[in-house]
Amino acid sequence: MDLARAISTLRDAAGMTNQELIERAGISSSYFYSRLRGAAPFDVNDIENIAGALGVHPHEISRVAALDGAVEEIEALVQTRPRELGRRLTAVAHAPRADGSAFDLHQLLRDLAERGISLSAENWAALIGGGAGTGVSVRLLEGVSDYAGISPTYLLDLDDDEAAEAAEANLDFREALKDSGADSISARAVGEVSPAALRAIAQSLRSISAQ
Repeated sequence: MDLARAISTLRDAAGMTNQELIERAGISSSYFYSRLRGAAPFDVNDIENIAGALGVHPHEISRVAALDGAVEEIEALVQTRPRELGRRLTAVAHAPRADGSAFDLHQLLRDLAERGISLSAENWAALIGGGAGTGVSVRLLEGVSDYAGISPTYLLDLDDDEAAEAAEANLDFREALKDSGADSISARAVGEVSPAALRAIAQSLRSISAQ
C-alpha cells in the first residue's frame, strides 16, 4: 500500500473528509490532490502535517503504507460523538485521579507513549474541544481511562447512561475531596458506593468545607 492509499485509509478510519484533512493539515487543495493522484510525491513535511491532522504519529502512515491492504490490521477505532466525548474527557481532566493525585497531561502523554500510543498536546486539545474526528482509537481511550482510574466504558460507550452516571458521580466525589483539602485520600477508599450516595457524600464534604 503506497503513501497516498495509506493516507486515504487512515483518513477514512478517522471519519474525516478530504477537505477536513486538508484544512487541519494546513495545505492547499491543489497541492494535496496532486500528490494523492501521484503527480508529485509527499515530502517529509507533508507527512508530518498530515499525521498531525489525523492524530497519529508519522510512522503510522509508513506502517499502514507497508501493509497488504488488510483494513483489519489497522488499529481498532470506536465511533464517537466528538462533543460528548470532549465533555467527558474534560470532566476526567479536571478531576483528581483515583489515587488523589492531580491529572497531569504531560504524564498522561508519557504513559500513553510507553503503551505505544502517540498523542500530542494539540491532538488532546482537539479531543477535549470536540474538534476531533468521530473515529477515535480504542487503545487511546483505554489508556486515558487507566491513567485516570475510571471505567473504560465511560469513554468507549457514550450511550451507556448507567456507566456515565457512575463515573461522573465518582469524579464529582474526587473533586469534593480535593476541595475539602483531603488531597491524599484515594477515591478507591470508599469502595463500591452507589452514584447517588457518592453525590450525597460530595455535597456533604462541600458543605463542611464552606463552614
